[in-house]
Amino acid sequence: MRRPERRNRKSGTKDFGWRKQNKMTVPWSWQDRYGEFRLPAERIDIAEVREVTIQGHELTILRERPRDGCLYPCSVDDVLHILSLVPRRDLEDLKIIAFRQPTRKQELLNPVWGRLFYEADFRNASGPAIVIEATEFPKTMIWSKKLTPEFRDELDRLRSDGHDIETTSRDHVIRVTPETARNTVLYRTVLHELGHWVDYMEKVVWVNSALSEDYSTAENLYFARPAMEKEMFAHRYADHMGARLRAEGAVPFDPRYDTR
Repeated sequence: MRRPERRNRKSGTKDFGWRKQNKMTVPWSWQDRYGEFRLPAERIDIAEVREVTIQGHELTILRERPRDGCLYPCSVDDVLHILSLVPRRDLEDLKIIAFRQPTRKQELLNPVWGRLFYEADFRNASGPAIVIEATEFPKTMIWSKKLTPEFRDELDRLRSDGHDIETTSRDHVIRVTPETARNTVLYRTVLHELGHWVDYMEKVVWVNSALSEDYSTAENLYFARPAMEKEMFAHRYADHMGARLRAEGAVPFDPRYDTR
């Protein structure tokens, strides 16, 4: 007998709902092709390794060769220069600056300009790391007009970075060029991720400001904080440091092309 309320002919059968399990996701496996166990974002086919010293701190530079059509918004020397301008203490215990090429699925499902690892494990180095991701150009981002307050703030930041933003009846269309991407990554993302690191050091490592005298307790309290609270600290740090460097005339500066 026909049941008009049963819109899906597979409803109530073993075949119902199988497409819901077929969503596109980033493949997740702890074991990489070398048989080693690490996060997907830690898997870098390293083409270049450099050991540098910035303000007395030793850093390891890891760089993956970007695929055709992709570029890093800023050079290694660009990043090293901006780090040479921040307070020396803010670089304490930071070990790695990594330039990484994300996969196409990662770009589609979880696009980021950069990220911070409190403890990364790359094949050539391990330790706290700031990661900068390659970007495909030309690049257009489409955001819905139904934005949370956090995304509205980010849209304003992108506009101040120089991105061409067109607002249609339904969406915000953001057109990214290599020049505007450099503004976002070099003058904001690098400082933002460094802000996360300073936040961690202040609340866990540095004795005068730590959340607890016991390291493990302080670390647990730090990671128990709301994610938005940590994001707001990183935004404040990037805004304050960016404004200070601009007032000093240190930024913006011309692109520095890698010397090796």
